[in-house]
Amino acid sequence: MRTSDLDTSQAVDRLDRTRVTVAVGPLVGPVLVRVVGIHAARADLPVDRLNDAVLVADAIAAHAPAFAVGDRLPVSVQSGAGRLELRIGPLRPGGGRLVLEGAALPAVGSVIERLADAVRVRDGAGGGEYLVIRIDAAVGEADR
Repeated sequence: MRTSDLDTSQAVDRLDRTRVTVAVGPLVGPVLVRVVGIHAARADLPVDRLNDAVLVADAIAAHAPAFAVGDRLPVSVQSGAGRLELRIGPLRPGGGRLVLEGAALPAVGSVIERLADAVRVRDGAGGGEYLVIRIDAAVGEADR
């Protein structure tokens, strides 16, 4: 999807969105990593941040399917200039926090929280919840 201001003299901002629903199983990782990698490249993330996005996608693929509602894992990926956002879910209640805890390493904590610029768990309709993750072109860009 592309959006732009009505004033065509200004630069056109591009916003791309993809929603995938992957059957829980061996294809979650490969599909999610590829979709996130494509969006990270479209967002012009530098290589180190693109790698961070792929590592986050890999951690999600490893831990989120256990908390999917049913046998499918819905993921929405949105990218724009210098920014990538993933929305995973709906997940079962408590699933968002458990995905983050499952991606924790000793002495490091949650890999997802360490690599992302923003992570939040949001309540969804019907009692499920969503894990929302943002990765910016520069680490801590939102704090500047």
